[in-house]
Amino acid sequence: MRARVRYSVVRWTLLAALLAGCAQTSVGLRVAGSTSLQPLVEVLAEGYRAAGGARVSTQGVGSTAGLQALRSGVADLAAVSRPLTPEEAREGFQAYVIAWDVLAIAVHPSNPVEGLTLAELRRLFAGEIRDWAELGGPAGRVHLISREAGSGSRQAFRDLVGPIHPLAAVQNTNGAIRQAVRNDPAAVGYLSLSVARAGGVKLLRIDGHLPGEPGYPLVRPLSLVTLGPPAGEARAFLAYALSPAGQERVAGEGMLPVR
Repeated sequence: MRARVRYSVVRWTLLAALLAGCAQTSVGLRVAGSTSLQPLVEVLAEGYRAAGGARVSTQGVGSTAGLQALRSGVADLAAVSRPLTPEEAREGFQAYVIAWDVLAIAVHPSNPVEGLTLAELRRLFAGEIRDWAELGGPAGRVHLISREAGSGSRQAFRDLVGPIHPLAAVQNTNGAIRQAVRNDPAAVGYLSLSVARAGGVKLLRIDGHLPGEPGYPLVRPLSLVTLGPPAGEARAFLAYALSPAGQERVAGEGMLPVR
């Protein structure tokens, strides 16, 4: 109950910040949502603007908060890094996949562990494996780093891997996870590959495959979401994102194009 209240406070705090941000940028197209998607949306916005489209403002507040912003009318598109729930689909939200993102597993560069099986990763984040020595690393307690409730990255990890131990440390952005892992030799966290490539962390093989290689199992859809059929500037931006020019920018950000 306490965790649910805490998430509700965080969600409305983020929405209040979004309202303030949108008040300052009241023209053009407003996109809010996943911090994993925000860098890609910004790159797409540059290309869209250069091609004659409207100005696009972005806010990285998390997938669920982005949907709330769309629902409340303070965003025109939500950036979502998880599948819509059946309830959200019934409400009228429509998701358009613009890229596939790789969810990387990162450890400190000094950690000698090179890879995990998917089953080991599941046990690790469930709290069943608590010492790095159980995985061939140095003796010492594992420090789990996770995203906050409502994060698309967190939901994607739960869908692809399994449950997350309730005592895992929480960070609110992919960049914060990268920084936390970079500063802690005992840490392990999950984050978007495009953010992990900024450096300072070591990426693990999962089932023998590095992130981005064929056969790597942790891949998730990245979508732009409308409430009802897309129209106007939102429809035009979606068309650009899925065009050859937009998909070239997707690939340039280290993500997998859908076309």
